Amino acid sequence: MTVERNTADVGHEKLQGEERRTSETTLPAEEENGKEIAETPKSQTPSDDSAPPQKRSITGLKWALAYASVLSTVFLFALDGTIVAALQPSIVETFKTESDLSWIGVSFMLGDTAILPLGKAFGKFNIKWLFISCLFIFEVGSAVCGAAPTMDALIVGRVIAGVGGCGVYVGGLTFVALLTTDHERPLYLAGIYCIWGIGCVLGPIIGGAFAQSSATWRWGFYINLPIAAVFAPAQLFCLPAIRPQPDKSFMERIRSLDWIGTIVFLAGATCFSMALSFGGTEYAWSSGSEIALLVMTGVLFIAFVLATIFHPGVVAENKLLPVGFMRTADLITLPIQSAIVAGAMYTSIYYVPLLFQFTKSDSALEGGVRMLPLICALVFFALLNATFMPKLGYYMPWYVFGNAAVIVGSALMFTINSKTSAAHVYGYTFLIGVGVGCFQSAGVAVASAIAAPADVNNAVSLMTIAQICGVLASLCVDGAVFQNLAISKISSVLPGYSESDISSLTAGTSGSVYQNLTSAQQSAVVDAVSDSIRRVFLYPLAVSASGFLLSFTLSRRKLYLAEGKVAK
Repeated sequence: MTVERNTADVGHEKLQGEERRTSETTLPAEEENGKEIAETPKSQTPSDDSAPPQKRSITGLKWALAYASVLSTVFLFALDGTIVAALQPSIVETFKTESDLSWIGVSFMLGDTAILPLGKAFGKFNIKWLFISCLFIFEVGSAVCGAAPTMDALIVGRVIAGVGGCGVYVGGLTFVALLTTDHERPLYLAGIYCIWGIGCVLGPIIGGAFAQSSATWRWGFYINLPIAAVFAPAQLFCLPAIRPQPDKSFMERIRSLDWIGTIVFLAGATCFSMALSFGGTEYAWSSGSEIALLVMTGVLFIAFVLATIFHPGVVAENKLLPVGFMRTADLITLPIQSAIVAGAMYTSIYYVPLLFQFTKSDSALEGGVRMLPLICALVFFALLNATFMPKLGYYMPWYVFGNAAVIVGSALMFTINSKTSAAHVYGYTFLIGVGVGCFQSAGVAVASAIAAPADVNNAVSLMTIAQICGVLASLCVDGAVFQNLAISKISSVLPGYSESDISSLTAGTSGSVYQNLTSAQQSAVVDAVSDSIRRVFLYPLAVSASGFLLSFTLSRRKLYLAEGKVAK
């Protein structure tokens, strides 16, 4: 059976007063030979109110299985990003390397920075088989982490899993963006982001369960393997094999990639994460090593900007970051908002369970369960956004209200101390969940609708790399703030303890060092850690305040007019 894809320009309006190009998009008509979808342009047809709405070609059980298989990979990707929040104390106890603590979380996000070149690759190579290849890499990384004999091996496995995981994430978003109509896309994207949010919040819960069980923390990584095996048949037989550039050979597509931009970007991301993760812990901020990392970060950032502007040896449309398609202010603002909301969410997911471990003597599992108010708010408001944004047509108000809710929730979290009741923390994190849910899933849907049809893949890639960079920035900044403050405060109340012992105290209360402290010493440590966690929420407060101001620059015009149509 051959499936041949005809792609035409989806009707859209450039929201800065530019004329919209409009046409109908169809997905595939079936023929007798071959098995792939090839993108070939149709002649453009002016849109009008009598034009039939777009239709999905993949429907019924096949679509349900295909979508479920995509959701499964997004869930595993999200789960792997936060499961170590509860596994960290057990891992540190196993390897006795407290100095590498921050790398357990950062290494996965460092691998995730490959999402930008991988997102570009999804616009050039067979989407199905690239998606499956990334899933294989993710599972290999998970197996390496589970079997890791040393902390270094675990960190390497986390990077590998991050590379594969971000590939299946952006691949899943690309599938949904290509296989759904403009009107239904927000709902299906909301499903992806809800699953992502659920996976992020369940990570500490599942990790805590494994950490306390006889299976040990290693099954926190091994669990990915059987889940992936269950959904493998649906991925192999239900997902269509879409070829974005069927007229080009494999080597032509390889040569068209922006290798210079890719190398510079990945090197800069590595230096950035190392500079913030090591600053004040591994290296003094004034040390030569730390200064060298900061300088290299700046130099590589400038080099990436220059490579993006002048794209040496690469035509404009093949640049790693094809900023040429960002022709409206909204296509610049939306990725920034994506980075902001992702960072706010991860700050809560990583540090609220840790707060409860210290202040309420929770186990890792119990600390993770206390994140349920946030996830319930996130899921409810994400579905609310997906339902009403296409019907009402406006998207700017969701960003205004969402950022405002995160600001209030983060500001309230900044007031906590070791005596703050659990009910108050639930309320504060619920507000953060409300804000995140309001616009977390809206960005990809809106960017895909207002970008030119040929640039939908670029829009998806830009939104996802912004999200990953937002998470990486939050983990690095939050980690640096927390580690520096906590170590300094704990050192002042436990002057006779080694740096190694003090570092282990910041990981949780299950370690032997904390258990051997007197009641008075434990109380002093709890106060120090609580105050450090309180200050971590300055990051989401500051970035959400910026997002709130930026949200007023978004278009106030309707994006959607009727089912299957984008505003003209």
